[in-house]
Amino acid sequence: MTTRFLGRVFAPITLADKAELQAHLRRFPQRISGYTFASLYAWSKPYGFRWTRAGPDCVWVCRPHGPAGELHLLQPLGPLDGPCLDALLDEARRLPYRLKLLSVAGDFLAAHPALAAHFDAVEDVAGANYLYRARDLADLPGRRYAKKRNLIAQFEALHPDHTVTPLGATCHDACRDVLRALARTATGGDASASLRDEAAALDATMASFEALEQAGVLVRVDGRPAAFSVFERLDDDVAAVHFEKADRAYKGLYQVVNRASARAIAALGCGLVNREEDLGDEGLRQAKRSYHPIEIAPVFDLTARA
Repeated sequence: MTTRFLGRVFAPITLADKAELQAHLRRFPQRISGYTFASLYAWSKPYGFRWTRAGPDCVWVCRPHGPAGELHLLQPLGPLDGPCLDALLDEARRLPYRLKLLSVAGDFLAAHPALAAHFDAVEDVAGANYLYRARDLADLPGRRYAKKRNLIAQFEALHPDHTVTPLGATCHDACRDVLRALARTATGGDASASLRDEAAALDATMASFEALEQAGVLVRVDGRPAAFSVFERLDDDVAAVHFEKADRAYKGLYQVVNRASARAIAALGCGLVNREEDLGDEGLRQAKRSYHPIEIAPVFDLTARA
């Protein structure tokens, strides 16, 4: 179902759009991990993404956002200059609410100073992306990673027969088994809703795993699926980990799957790993910081001035 917004028709993101959108994204690569075709497609149903070509060099993606279900835009994909910016501002003035540009990368904001004249920017701390050296996560060198190595050693001592294998399209049920194990220990409505959204995004990813050009690893313990990751290249040097889940019943398993993912990414020739955002979860934030990121790439939410 299409949606009319900002004077344009926005369509659902489908696999049929891959060639056009992926070619555009490769022409205008994004640093933030959510701006790949695979990620936009996977999360299009949970988040209600729709897209339109706003000009020869710019794609807009909209989504419902806020308690009233208002429509807003994600960061434009491609430069927002000249006629494209003028058209956006003109249409925004017609809305009964102030338009937001969500999850705008810091480097995009810096490259578009004209936005500062028309939008107020607030940093979305929960949406910042964590970047690491792939070899650091693969090798866990030095004293600062000693605790990670110890946790892995404890896991390996208790589960010497565990296996780590490449993830493929046939592993869909195995990944779902891991999510079900996590769901059994989830507490609170927010956690359950988040897992439902992740399950929907994972289902979309695994159903078209090869077409979406994904890769990953699967860890089995006693023959049963216990952890997995899904990742893809952002560019020649950076890979993004879109999913990484482990059964919390196994101490050290998250460290095992993290290292296995990094080793697989390093083997692809990527020097950096983008491990996405912490979603404002303090425990997840501490875990991501404990791996010593070389950069935390900021994102901002922009609100049109009245």
